[in-house]
Amino acid sequence: MPSGVDRPRRRSATWLGDHKQRILYALAATSLCVALAAGVIGGFRLHHAADVERQALRTQELAGAAAELEDFPTRAESEGVSRELVADERNALATTNARFRMVGAHDAAEGGRLRETFLAYVKASTNAFQRAAAGQTATRQQQANVERALIRFQSLIAAETSRLAAESRVTNPKARTALITAAGVAGLLVIFLVLQFELQRRAGRIDRDNARRSHELSQLREEFVATVSHELRTPLTSIIGYLDLIDDTETTNLTEEQRGFLTIVQRNADRLHDLVGDLLLVAEADGGRLALDVQAVDLDALASTCVESARPAADARQIELTLVHGGVHEIHGDPVRLEQMMDNLISNAIKFTPVGGRVAVRTVANHSQALFEVSDTGPGISTPDQAHLFDRFFRTRDAIDQAVKGTG
Repeated sequence: MPSGVDRPRRRSATWLGDHKQRILYALAATSLCVALAAGVIGGFRLHHAADVERQALRTQELAGAAAELEDFPTRAESEGVSRELVADERNALATTNARFRMVGAHDAAEGGRLRETFLAYVKASTNAFQRAAAGQTATRQQQANVERALIRFQSLIAAETSRLAAESRVTNPKARTALITAAGVAGLLVIFLVLQFELQRRAGRIDRDNARRSHELSQLREEFVATVSHELRTPLTSIIGYLDLIDDTETTNLTEEQRGFLTIVQRNADRLHDLVGDLLLVAEADGGRLALDVQAVDLDALASTCVESARPAADARQIELTLVHGGVHEIHGDPVRLEQMMDNLISNAIKFTPVGGRVAVRTVANHSQALFEVSDTGPGISTPDQAHLFDRFFRTRDAIDQAVKGTG
């Protein structure tokens, strides 16, 4: 006879068994919401971090432009006043004012904090130059006033630079944490959906009456994947765009360590972007939404394009990449999808070929058929793994052990 302690345990186990699918649905929905929220938050935080970095550059450029104004009174006293010197002073003053307006336009609060000291320094420097231009020798008191105005302005600039650096140190880790959270929760979402499907399969519901239900669940899973991929692509595009903007901007003020961090972020953002693209392609194919634009295609020309695109990757690994044309000038197909297929075959051959190996590409015309062939000197695919070549996201054991990038 079961004890009183065992009965609550059995009731709890029975309740969990009856509601496992509902629990998994709730977990999947929660994971989706968390992944979307974390992705959006990470995108906005990374955007804010980029704004902070650009504002720091503007502040430093203002400091450099302002420091140049101090030299003109000394040059006027030592060299004498010339038209060129007057023109240079006016240009430097215009540049400094423009830098200050740029700082205030992007951060009104910072502009307000700098305004009074900036105007005082510009006025003192301009008066000193005008006195020198008029042939008047500046007194020690006047020189000290200019130096004090510059020191006060530089002190405020240093304070603003430190504030922006501290804000960047806080924002960047938060953005990274949010994006890592989004990726991790998205992985949990896929696991929950796979468990849900497995529960239904084990329950014996894959029969005629419930085949429709299983198909609906499969479609739901694909829609979840497609939705997550679409929502992740938007912040990823923003992330990659701002990384490119940072790369295009003058980076002389960045340390080697900071440039290394940016390179790591760029590489992993591109990798995640490629993964999202692969997920979207699979979702479109499984959902019957993969439209084909069939037209006349020059297979030899398309093969040449793919080989040239892959040549930098082959050269980086000292792999000999060759192409032999077979005179296949026209076939009917979708040029975009054909190019994607050919790129995948060539890139896989390069990734799995040892350094110093060979990859050969050729096209062959065989009566009414055309052949695109890629061969390499790599280890090949084992016989057990060949049975899974067309399984979605399948990766061979060698690919996992060698940490070769890809989605399978």
